[in-house]
Amino acid sequence: MYVRVAEHLAARIESGDLRPGQKLPPERELATEYGVAYHTIRKAMQILRDRHMIASVHGRGTFVLPRDEWNAGDGE
Repeated sequence: MYVRVAEHLAARIESGDLRPGQKLPPERELATEYGVAYHTIRKAMQILRDRHMIASVHGRGTFVLPRDEWNAGDGE
């Protein structure tokens, strides 16, 4: 399930629904939105971090990275 969530979030990023520099909703909020457990979101977010599509900043949140930093082939 976490791979599906990661792919859906990646598609939102790729489509521009979530833009570079934009802060993502908190993981607990995403868990509610997707109807999955919190740990499912955490694993999905790790895939996106591994692809360099997002980055977490301690105390500030998780942000979408610019497209030129992405590595879409990694993380699975």
